[in-house]
Amino acid sequence: LQPPQAVRVRAGVPCAAVSQGAPQRVALGELVRESRAAPLAKRSARRKRGEAKERARQEGAVLREARPLADAHALPFEWLLVLDVEATCDARGRPWEHEIIEFPVVALNLRTLQVEHEFHSFVRPTANQTLTPFCRKLTGITQEQVDAAPPLDAVLREFDGWLRERGLVNTAEARSFAFGTDGHFDCQFFVDGECSRKGIPKAEYFDKWVNLKQLFADHYKVRRCKIAKMLERQGMRFEGRLHSGIDDSRNIARIAAQLVRDGSAVYINEGLPPRQRFLDL
Repeated sequence: LQPPQAVRVRAGVPCAAVSQGAPQRVALGELVRESRAAPLAKRSARRKRGEAKERARQEGAVLREARPLADAHALPFEWLLVLDVEATCDARGRPWEHEIIEFPVVALNLRTLQVEHEFHSFVRPTANQTLTPFCRKLTGITQEQVDAAPPLDAVLREFDGWLRERGLVNTAEARSFAFGTDGHFDCQFFVDGECSRKGIPKAEYFDKWVNLKQLFADHYKVRRCKIAKMLERQGMRFEGRLHSGIDDSRNIARIAAQLVRDGSAVYINEGLPPRQRFLDL
């Protein structure tokens, strides 16, 4: 039982009245009724919040159709190439040399906000050639798929040719595209990291990118969050298989398109740190 003073405050009965027998019994009865009604009130409030959330999601879908498309003249580049690689991994916390095993790129036209091209290739690892059970379960990638795939250097050459075939070329005068990623890991840790370790030539267009996770947080004034949560905040749901590189890339492209519809500028906000240079003394 609560102390008398707490009971009096909650029941709203004056202190003098509680000291008398009958009024105190009435106050406790009211308290019991309140305690029984509280769970019902909480369930009702949760249901109303859920209904309001669903209405907001549906209204958001309607608003997405009604918003005008981006003005191509205001864009620093016309194409956003969404990249979300998958890499070798292990469940244990030991040091692990991650190697890219899936290299997907989804080309989002920032003028039409439509995905118009996709590049996809599995990649054969060379340091740890056998995928761990944890990696296969997480990514859905099989050992047979990576065994039959080209190594990273060949995939990057194929990708560069794919870009040129579609006229996606950056020059000193104009930038045709920029990469969009869910954080800094894809371009910095995975692509640049593996190329640096293995001495694989890498194009300069990988050196700067649009960190869409940070862009999302800045535009909506929220904390950085994962792909599924970003989609939920925009009134959408994840489509496909989580941790499939191509499905992740497609969903990130949906997030980017909605950012533009909601008035966000799309710009390069991250890049590789300056290389350390050592002088011969």
